[in-house]
Amino acid sequence: MRLLSNQQCGPRIVCGQIDEQLHDGAEFSLSNSDVSKTLDFDWSSLEVALEGLSYVDFPSLKIENKEQAKQFLKSYGYDPSDEQASEEIWRIYFESVSFIQRELLNQDDRDLPKELCDREQQNDLLRILVDASKNSEKGRWTCSILRVMHIIALLDNDIRMENFHHAREQIFNRFDQYVLEGEMHRWYFMGQDEKVPLTRYFKKMRKDRNSLIIKLLAKPHMMPDEIYDSLGIRFVTENRFQAYRLMQAILKSGVIAPSHVQPSRSVNTLIDFQTLKEMIEELKFQHSNNNMSDSQVMQSLQEFEKDDFNFMSMKKNPFSSPWYRAIQISCRQLIHSPDPTYKFWQETSHNLKKEGISEEILKKIPVLLREKKSFYYPFEIQITDKASYLESIRGRSRHRDYKAKQRLMARNRVLRDLV
Repeated sequence: MRLLSNQQCGPRIVCGQIDEQLHDGAEFSLSNSDVSKTLDFDWSSLEVALEGLSYVDFPSLKIENKEQAKQFLKSYGYDPSDEQASEEIWRIYFESVSFIQRELLNQDDRDLPKELCDREQQNDLLRILVDASKNSEKGRWTCSILRVMHIIALLDNDIRMENFHHAREQIFNRFDQYVLEGEMHRWYFMGQDEKVPLTRYFKKMRKDRNSLIIKLLAKPHMMPDEIYDSLGIRFVTENRFQAYRLMQAILKSGVIAPSHVQPSRSVNTLIDFQTLKEMIEELKFQHSNNNMSDSQVMQSLQEFEKDDFNFMSMKKNPFSSPWYRAIQISCRQLIHSPDPTYKFWQETSHNLKKEGISEEILKKIPVLLREKKSFYYPFEIQITDKASYLESIRGRSRHRDYKAKQRLMARNRVLRDLV
């Protein structure tokens, strides 16, 4: 192969000056046979790349043969010729089939074609992708399966899941140190200089897998690494004002650091922050100047508690009820977990020494490992008052209504014109 010189390579930028060749306008020089190829664009793929279209909303694949299907899988990260990768794809495929049947289809809907649910009939991965590119009922059902497969593949390859148990243990232990359980199903958050009474203290041990899949299918622009509530803490206080005392106590005690709060995800629909701040500062001023007694301050707080603040415009989650009231923040905590590679190398080097390999030789082996690895893991904190909590259970902001809205969106995106 002949290498081109700098002069032959075209425009150059030398010492901050643009090569004069750039000023020469380049003209299209195409034969008639090239014109149709030049004007051929895959607009759907470009819309995903340039306009933010979710791949779940991709209209259809354009795979004409098995060679193109093989290239598609390789670009996705799976080599169909690798037996382990092939089995992994089949596992995801049949989990997706089961998910659609159990979670998305209603009793009066048409069921998936039997041939798509039978492993004996479905034994060719490449053929599935070719079928999904056809404008037929089978092709549309196959596309619906592939949409769910896409989400499951992303979820299963979220590297955070490898250390989930270490994260859960360390995050919950940190909070448990400050929460004291009392009598009659009461709890107290023991801050540095105050004790905040709680009516409920919940820990979300793990978000249900199907709930995760539905959540990712329902929200077009969400990815697995943007899920912050796979772990969560929920507090219920007697009233709204105590919810803010609790938030203050959590921050002041160092259970979480303000620097680890994800600012774009904070939601406050209990009491408007600026309104609360102005009211508290006014009470402090009046009380410090002896214009209000202790009992008058407490009376003012009780009156303020009765106000109904309108937060309709502050609802960030499209599936949340406009009547849902809570403080909700997403945080990160630095987690430390043992590195299994380190333990393996310790055992291996010990065995090598027993075989007669000297310490000096082992030191020359370029292995740099740490006994533990550290990473940040996200979690969510929700604080609500008792009245809002009861509303979320059996009132206008029932959680099951929230889940129903999510399911409907996921169903519409996956099944589209099939049901």
